Amino acid sequence: MNQLFRQTLNTPLGKMFVEASSYGLTRVGWGENEHSEMANIHTQKGVLWLNRYFEKNDTEMLEFDTRSLTIFQKSVLLKLNTSKFGNVMSYRELASKVNSPGASRAVGSVMAMNPWPIIVPCHRVVRSDGIIGNYSGVGGKTTKQWLLNHERIES
Repeated sequence: MNQLFRQTLNTPLGKMFVEASSYGLTRVGWGENEHSEMANIHTQKGVLWLNRYFEKNDTEMLEFDTRSLTIFQKSVLLKLNTSKFGNVMSYRELASKVNSPGASRAVGSVMAMNPWPIIVPCHRVVRSDGIIGNYSGVGGKTTKQWLLNHERIES
């Protein structure tokens, strides 16, 4: 069985945790880490990545453990991960980028289950009419707006 490693950090949005297997990051979330702290290279890089993000510094690409994702989920999340700091796109645009035009609702479902919020920037995906839409992270739309403002994006 693959062991999970976890680390907690303080952020401007409250306590967050980073979880990883030996393959890469498995999950990022809000709240206290419900398990004992045990780091590996992936959790350490995830914590560093988040700290640098909140400082508005460049960050390196991270490795993700995508074994539990469908092919569609993986393609959407990995494509979204190539978006640049401060850029937004619509659900429809992201669907087109993964060669699934017309699948904007399915893309929205992938955004809602994103296991790596902030790192895989689902907050940068908005409705076609420019309304920011929902956010499944702690604080919902307020957190999404904070992240967009942090990246100096007006919605």
